[in-house]
Amino acid sequence: MAMMAKHQAVKKIFDEISTKYDLIDTIISLGLDQHWRKVLVKHLDLSNDLRCLDCGAGSGKVTEMIYFQCHGCDVTALDITDSMFNRELKKYVRFVVSPAERLPFEDSSFDRVSSAFLTRNLADIDRYFSEVYRVLKRGGIFVNMDIYNPTRPVISELFGIYFYRFVPFLGNRATGSKNYTYLANTVRYFHRPEVITQKLVEKGFSVQSIDLFFGAVYLHVATK
Repeated sequence: MAMMAKHQAVKKIFDEISTKYDLIDTIISLGLDQHWRKVLVKHLDLSNDLRCLDCGAGSGKVTEMIYFQCHGCDVTALDITDSMFNRELKKYVRFVVSPAERLPFEDSSFDRVSSAFLTRNLADIDRYFSEVYRVLKRGGIFVNMDIYNPTRPVISELFGIYFYRFVPFLGNRATGSKNYTYLANTVRYFHRPEVITQKLVEKGFSVQSIDLFFGAVYLHVATK
């Protein structure tokens, strides 16, 4: 019941900010969000004729990169809402509406799984990682990217001022809601990157963690 309530709350938030999410995301990341997504896709180690799943696809930025870089690949995008996803992209990839904690696919269905800025919004991150492990083929790669609280003293202080004060102010003003206060708090109360590494290892993955931005953005590259 609690998980369902969380899913409904998250869906409502992203439905409300869907039309301005990409623009604000680019502004608050100082234009680096697209670069980080490119790094994520690079670490998927794509080759022809793979089956790829992008979880928490949002507007489809990572999905689109995968589609254009992976020739002959079968690409599926999944999100809890379809309000944000690029309508044009739906002509070329499969789009599925579902919570990430309940992936509606058979075991060992995909060669690659990705998620960007998803895990902070999940009701059950352990269940999500278990589901990714289940649907991923042996030898498959899962790349997860998210935002974290940096721990270096000066960086942490500057990040706190920017992300917990400026970002909610800008986002809330632009959207006419308080949803960016929620999004900032998902970072404030999120796990440390090393906890994510440990959770993935416990599921059976071999894991490499990569710091992309002074401890504030991490990739976890997990191989089954």
